[in-house]
Order: sequence, then C-alpha cells, then structure tokens
Amino acid sequence: MGAAATSWQPAQHVSAAWYLVPLFFGIIGGIIAWAVTKDKDPKRARNLLIFGLVWTLVPVLIGLAVFFYTAPFIAPPTYP
Repeated sequence: MGAAATSWQPAQHVSAAWYLVPLFFGIIGGIIAWAVTKDKDPKRARNLLIFGLVWTLVPVLIGLAVFFYTAPFIAPPTYP
C-alpha cells in the first residue's frame, strides 16, 4: 500500500463568498462558481452548483404557484 497509489489530496480552502455568485446570477453563477472551485474543493463546488439551481427554480415555482392560484379570480376584460 504505497502512498503514491492514489492521487487524492485534501481539499484546499475555498471562501464562502463564492456563494454570492450564484446568489446574484442564479444557475449561470452556479456554473461559474463550480468551474472555478471544482479543482480546489469538489464538494463545495457541487454545493455551489446545486445552490445556483435551487436559487433559480424556487422563485420560478413560487411565481407559477401565485399565478395559478390567482388566475381563476382575474375576470376577462369586458368592452362596452
């Protein structure tokens, strides 16, 4: 069992400030943050990508839920 048998290295420190990129840019920011941090800390890079995806989908789902909840109550326009 030689130490050279694996190329595993401990993850380098990646700043938590990278979460601001997907926060402001959604899935595109998640992809950018993942691409930059994937070699230093793969676990955090995956989490950044997932955060960007969730941060993009949740507002869309909430918006659709509000739209479909209120759409039946919107009366069609009547013209005189």
